Amino acid sequence: MNQREEQILVDLAQRYAPQLLPMWDRSGTLDERLPRLARGLASYNILVIMADQPYSLLTIGQNVGGLIYDWANGYMQFYKCLCGDLFPSFTQITAHPTDDRWPIMIYIRGVATPVIQRMAGFVAPYVVHRQFDTQVSDAELIGLVDMILDELEAGNLSRDAYKRLREEAVTILKQMLNSPVQQLPLTEFDRAIFSDSQRLVPVKLENLPPVTSPPPPPTLPETGRIQPPRQADTQQLMSTEVMPAPPKLEPPDDWEDSRRLLSPNIMFGAKKEDEKKRRPPVPPLPNKNK
Repeated sequence: MNQREEQILVDLAQRYAPQLLPMWDRSGTLDERLPRLARGLASYNILVIMADQPYSLLTIGQNVGGLIYDWANGYMQFYKCLCGDLFPSFTQITAHPTDDRWPIMIYIRGVATPVIQRMAGFVAPYVVHRQFDTQVSDAELIGLVDMILDELEAGNLSRDAYKRLREEAVTILKQMLNSPVQQLPLTEFDRAIFSDSQRLVPVKLENLPPVTSPPPPPTLPETGRIQPPRQADTQQLMSTEVMPAPPKLEPPDDWEDSRRLLSPNIMFGAKKEDEKKRRPPVPPLPNKNK
């Protein structure tokens, strides 16, 4: 990690989570302190992911915009998968490139804070740890998803709904692991999930409850804007969070559909043949200094 990556995280914190910076432990090296800041941003609904060009395409000069899009879109699909059953009123999510340099950094904004936290503390570091590993078993992926669902207290789902959600999440994880994009580490695991043998530590889940109806989703106000989760609902879902729970952010009035913001045709441009420096296929963002 370098100063550029630190500045990007600091800029994101200043824009979306100014309360976070005074609490940020700045001790240690960049590799030690930046994961703490990136993980803290997840408590303010910001997931930051970072990647380099696929190794197989470094010398081909091929436009990798579509591959970057698929890689980032995997995280958005995973978020929507979990929210579809657990937080159906909070499925809104957007993705934004931070600048036009390598390694590429993308920040994802989602309304469901507990889901963003688990993705930062479990999904992102797991993809870094297991990407390109041909020995990942279905049992391990199921164990990871069970761990995430346990963190999100998904036991109120019916048995059939739980199994369907787990199966869909495992399918998305497989696609994310198969991406040729080289994801780089940014956040660390919230807790140790691998044993010394590099096997996933099994989750001791209670037997799934009998078929029950999930609690009704939060109601939307008349304005049509998304109602933030109640403090009482979110506190019990933040068992791995080390910082105080921040105030919840309402999505802005101009919250746009993620498919428009994260489109290969809009977000990623073709690579110029005469370009001397290796740059990600991302056009400069407007008002990126804000």
